[in-house]
Amino acid sequence: MYNEPDWSSLTFPELIEKAIEFGNKAYSGSLSTFAFLDRALERTPKNTDLADEVLNMADRAKQAYQLLADLNRDMQNLAQELPRPVK
Repeated sequence: MYNEPDWSSLTFPELIEKAIEFGNKAYSGSLSTFAFLDRALERTPKNTDLADEVLNMADRAKQAYQLLADLNRDMQNLAQELPRPVK
């Protein structure tokens, strides 16, 4: 069973940092998914329903990692715009 941590004590910048951390993991995973599907496509018999299905999945994985790359860039930009705490 997964116990979700108590996020209530985190500040807004800390929440953004966590979002970036998980976004980077998601991007890495989606890029790996695309790479494996792309290699599977190379080994799939051409002009078959199976090839079409693998191509469709590879295209969707590519869209996912492109979306995550955009999201990560936007979160990084947001994090850079946040005021830094005075110590």
